[in-house]
Amino acid sequence: MNKKKKILIISTGGTISQTHTKEGIAVSNEKSFQSETFANILKNFQEKLSIDVIASKTILNKDSSNIVPEDWKKIVNTIVEEYDYYTAFIITHGTNTMGYTCAAVSFALGNVGKPILFTGSQVSYGVLGTDAVMNLENAIRIIANDNCKLAGVCCVFGSKVITGTRVKKDNEFEYNAFRTFGNFSDIAKIGNSIQYNEVAFKKHLSFLGTQATTKNGLIIKNRFDTNILCLTEFPRIASKLF
Repeated sequence: MNKKKKILIISTGGTISQTHTKEGIAVSNEKSFQSETFANILKNFQEKLSIDVIASKTILNKDSSNIVPEDWKKIVNTIVEEYDYYTAFIITHGTNTMGYTCAAVSFALGNVGKPILFTGSQVSYGVLGTDAVMNLENAIRIIANDNCKLAGVCCVFGSKVITGTRVKKDNEFEYNAFRTFGNFSDIAKIGNSIQYNEVAFKKHLSFLGTQATTKNGLIIKNRFDTNILCLTEFPRIASKLF
């Protein structure tokens, strides 16, 4: 008997949720789209993809430029609280700081044994040309695959699946907004099928160690040190700065 597939969609705000003023400015307010909207979109595919439950939970409504470490903790705590009840999580998030959040959650839940997929959009849901539906569909396609062995934090955006610690926003215009940075490859490409890069995929899974199947087995490290400064090296940089 196949294991029941239960997905929780967690909304944190961002472009995908924002509405627009008469001047065309995207804003996060009481009219922003909530997680229930995104769950209802995916319920159109629920039966076809043999998904048993698609639930939703809105925990934040922020432009991602305003996301702070306390919000990372809220995301982590929500996943931990719901971990035993769902087989996968889709988190909608703004694009500007999605890479930071993906990395933070990856390190906070280092041995997670279920897919935690971050996605969002370059164009707000409800606006002509939105990529929100495509990105949500691609996330659920990965989870719905009967042979899916993906676990851990990843970003699913455009035609790419990227490991959570290697997510970098590349541009503001194209639907493929993110790339894998460093000497690494994307975990998978998404088109009319999903094609995994086996080397990158195995490397991603190797960092998870013994994957936790229940909340009690999770190793949780959600205390973030904010006393960090990123400096760009340049000629004659003063040693006293270090």
